[in-house]
Amino acid sequence: MIATIFFYLGFFGLEGRPRDLKIEEARQAPPATVEEGVNPGGEEGPSVREVYTRDGPGVVTVDVASQERGAGGGSGFVIDERGYIATNQHVVDGADSVSVRFSTGARETAEVVGEDASTDMAVLRVEAPEEGLKPLTLGDSDSVGVGDPVIAIGNPLNIGISVTTGIISGLGRPIDAPNGYTINGAVQTDAALSSGNSGGPLLDSRGEVIGINSLSAAAPGFGTVTQGVNFAVPINTVRSVAEQLIQTGRAEHGYIGVRMFPASVEELASYSGLSSEELSNDYGLPENGAIISEAIEGGPADEAGVQGSGGDQEIAGLNVPLGDVVTEVEGERVTTPDDVSKVVNYLQPGDNLNLTVVTPGEEPREVDITLGDQPDEEPSTRSVPRVG
Repeated sequence: MIATIFFYLGFFGLEGRPRDLKIEEARQAPPATVEEGVNPGGEEGPSVREVYTRDGPGVVTVDVASQERGAGGGSGFVIDERGYIATNQHVVDGADSVSVRFSTGARETAEVVGEDASTDMAVLRVEAPEEGLKPLTLGDSDSVGVGDPVIAIGNPLNIGISVTTGIISGLGRPIDAPNGYTINGAVQTDAALSSGNSGGPLLDSRGEVIGINSLSAAAPGFGTVTQGVNFAVPINTVRSVAEQLIQTGRAEHGYIGVRMFPASVEELASYSGLSSEELSNDYGLPENGAIISEAIEGGPADEAGVQGSGGDQEIAGLNVPLGDVVTEVEGERVTTPDDVSKVVNYLQPGDNLNLTVVTPGEEPREVDITLGDQPDEEPSTRSVPRVG
């Protein structure tokens, strides 16, 4: 089992630019590697060149300045004709000033309308002539499938707006948010992405945005070497959060106050080679479910009687902080921890959530939790190992 390290795709500091490029100012130029007529989506869809020609002008370079972090930035894209621009929260985090550069070379000062670290999403706004704003069409991230072709547009290494292509390698991936929470349903792609692509759009073969490029993954010891494992925040999440940020400047998320072990009961069975019956006999575990490693003191789950771990158990060579196991959420079987967190993420503070939980060695019980308002940062400091 190899842990995974995630790298945000923003670039920070002038030292982030490759020294041999000697770039004085990023320039917008058509990518030299795109061949005319290349069609990622079949004979009836537009070619990569056609998508880039149409949608490239709606993609911008985001430049930030910060006393604490220096100069840096990433990418973004126009989402409507009022001047609203979507990007990643980690691109503008802590910025003292933000500006955007359009494909025409025009630079505009940008206002940060709102940030949501829980989904790595930020909305900017510029005062620019409507004819200079080219909003991209937002698609449906729930309608795409593994193997579908995708197109990424952004500003890798701050060399200028560029395009790369690839496929959807996986769906429904849980990834880390900048504040320690989990972003559910991320789109995994092998499209080439580098520092500076953060905040840029991932488009389907029709040129509709299905995600915001955010993270790249590598195994420990390989530094920032890309392995073609990159992740985008799904556009359906982006759409709902952007609406809240535009309306109120902040996004609300439901919160139950638990930390879950990355491996489910069924995954532990697979890793260990033990049957469900053996796991039950040896550790008192149910046949399925997500393991609560920690219930935050004073949080909604803690107040409802959900218990975290009182100590680690060694299972399949892993030290597992074994607390209550969530076997059902709203009557639906729980197979992975993501089954719980994605339901919580769709709910709002004040909503009720019904869980079926099992304290190891005891009978199942139902727990009703009234969701709280998610704190700005994940409050748990306990280290829980990754499994992967």
